[in-house]
Amino acid sequence: MRLIDSKVLQEVRVVGFESGCRSKERLLQLGIVPGVILKIKRLAPFAGPLIVSIEGSDVVLGRGIAKKIIVEEI
Repeated sequence: MRLIDSKVLQEVRVVGFESGCRSKERLLQLGIVPGVILKIKRLAPFAGPLIVSIEGSDVVLGRGIAKKIIVEEI
């Protein structure tokens, strides 16, 4: 499933990225790497961004990039 399909307060594990994801390097810099666990803290309404927690730090991601992050439920 994609990160954008997750629910608030759900924890997921990053599996990978869709091919052609140009933001992959930036995601890796933010610590969003395969195997890391993310917690969805907030989904802003009206196509707004997501706030996810990564090892205690909050990161804001646009919905476009969240559609390209492949995750699995844990």
